[in-house]
Amino acid sequence: MELLTVLLSGLLLLISPVGIVLDQVAENAIRSRLSGVESLDVRIDNGSSLQLLQGRVDRVRIAGRGVLPVPGLRLAVAELETDPIDLEFKSLRQGQVVLDQPLQGAVRLVLTEADLNTFLASPAVAERLSQIRIGGLNAAQARERDRYRINNPSIQFLASDRLKITVELEDLVQSETLFLEAETGLMITAGDRLTLTKPTLIVNGQPAPQRLVDTLLGAVNERLSLQQLDRRGLTARVIDFALQDEALELALWIRVDPSVTAPAVAAAGAADLE
Repeated sequence: MELLTVLLSGLLLLISPVGIVLDQVAENAIRSRLSGVESLDVRIDNGSSLQLLQGRVDRVRIAGRGVLPVPGLRLAVAELETDPIDLEFKSLRQGQVVLDQPLQGAVRLVLTEADLNTFLASPAVAERLSQIRIGGLNAAQARERDRYRINNPSIQFLASDRLKITVELEDLVQSETLFLEAETGLMITAGDRLTLTKPTLIVNGQPAPQRLVDTLLGAVNERLSLQQLDRRGLTARVIDFALQDEALELALWIRVDPSVTAPAVAAAGAADLE
């Protein structure tokens, strides 16, 4: 969700304290918050000068290609279209950007298999994986901490909304490596959750116990819930989802609560982006 944070923070800087809105200014503000972007187009539908001075914009449309919200992660397509934006006039006069009404819009993202695997092979992902603590693969070994290290993850998009994940688990106790191959379907449930369906797991060429599959499935499905964003004042619901042979396409409806742009919260969010 880093991309949503970047795009929304850019939007909240579109209107200066004197109320001037410019497409190029908006584009520069968003570019400055991205790790990289191959092409970016920003279109702002303006109302009257009085409306702008009051902190209101009819609509903002952003279309990006080759967008890197964080180093190493490339999105083939990233698009955002907002409903009218209404900022608090009193705060605006003081040079602060605070939402007077919730900001709503639609986001469309396209991620290719090649770009995702490039990201999985990056040093940033390797560092994150090294911090994950994994116990054993049976009840007796589960008490051991840091027994396994995750290496060489990769993903392959398949037909019928399915994907294959391969990974190596290095056993640091017995100095051996387990080769895992998982295949699963993806579906949307309740509009806010990507759910893994009909999973299979092969460990060193042998089917894994169903209890292990169910345990891993439950843990992963919990992390794929968009409801985790609610506590940050961001509501997201899936409008459309498609997993094709070489790309994953996701369309979301998003809503940003005004509390997200409260001065203390906004400052903390800006620090997180640095």
